[in-house]
Amino acid sequence: MALTDPKIKALKYSPKGKKSYSDGGGLNIVLKPTGVKVWQYITTMQRKPIKFTIGKYPEISIKRARQIHQEARELVAQGVHPKILKEKAKADKELNEKRFSDFCMVWIKKQGYKSSTESDLIQRIEKNLSPFLDRKPVNEWNTRELLGVLDRMVQRGAIETARRLAGTLKNVYNDIFLLGIVDINPAQGLQELLPQKPKPKNFGAITNVDDLKDLFLSMQEIRPREDYAVTQALRFIPLVFLRPYNVRYLRWEYVDIDSNQISIPAEEMKRDKPHIVPLSRQAKDLLLDMAELTGGNEFVFSTSRGRGKPLSENTTTAAFKRRKNPKTGKPYGTGAITSHGFRHTASTLLNEMGFNADLIEVQLSHLNKDTVRATYNKAEYLPQRAEMMQAWADYLEALQSKGSVIPIHRVMVS
Repeated sequence: MALTDPKIKALKYSPKGKKSYSDGGGLNIVLKPTGVKVWQYITTMQRKPIKFTIGKYPEISIKRARQIHQEARELVAQGVHPKILKEKAKADKELNEKRFSDFCMVWIKKQGYKSSTESDLIQRIEKNLSPFLDRKPVNEWNTRELLGVLDRMVQRGAIETARRLAGTLKNVYNDIFLLGIVDINPAQGLQELLPQKPKPKNFGAITNVDDLKDLFLSMQEIRPREDYAVTQALRFIPLVFLRPYNVRYLRWEYVDIDSNQISIPAEEMKRDKPHIVPLSRQAKDLLLDMAELTGGNEFVFSTSRGRGKPLSENTTTAAFKRRKNPKTGKPYGTGAITSHGFRHTASTLLNEMGFNADLIEVQLSHLNKDTVRATYNKAEYLPQRAEMMQAWADYLEALQSKGSVIPIHRVMVS
């Protein structure tokens, strides 16, 4: 006779040994001396007895126990041990507990990105996707909801970021689809639903000397709500010609104060070539100042709130936008200057001042056969570059003095 809940609840355990009660077809409920009631399926397979424990009652209801029992019988009929059901249930549970960021990290590691590219992508994902998508399992998101997450970026003007991350979503969800966790890829076609990316613009750069002087005067402004590391990063960027990423991810291990230089390994550089930055007196003083604050951290420019992490993407450009033009009293805003734009500023002015083009291109780490000799190595022109960097830093210092700008003399390459 089939079991019922009242019958199971009325069963009395015996301290002398376990008792078994049949529900039919090999499904039994076993009452242990401890009082625990367990569902078991007992049968034979290939003429050998097998026992498959389904789970405890009442955690596993009669209805659910019978469902699992039926699945187990079908597997036995195919010559498959029913323990595979438990393995599948465990795998399903693990997959259900995983969130988008877990699958995303697996996908990123498979791409073989350079460390700089990978770090930037992870930072964008941690800022824009993970805080929202990790709130529920990946199989509970639909296209409309994913679009809503991307639209947050669009609303703040980060259209290009939204389009890039739409591509990342599609690729990660393709892996999730292939794993059988979702029936369709909900991120397919998301880019088509987003606004077109804006027309490419040149990095905001100031090349007029009077305008540059105004900007440097504004950089002397102390902003109470701005982290000191951000303020110092703004002042450091024009001195070193580095790309914003290399300033944000500048590690103390790359800095050699005694040798007056920064040595950045190839994997951190855009063109996979190691790069040396000679330190001017001004740049060195700034680093010594930062050492008192962040010398125990991994990164030079890590904020007090950042717990040792590097500055986030666009932090310095946003800080430049907030600086007020001394002539107008209004913030510079978008388009006037960017962190990357200082590279163009330095290149333009140094070329106008008569510095050797190869010297400038080497310091900018523009390594291509049209601008730099094929015999270039990381130490080439180092003394001349050190002299140029000091001359440039002196020139910028003069801009901040509010007095007459001291002309800088070109450094020749022998």
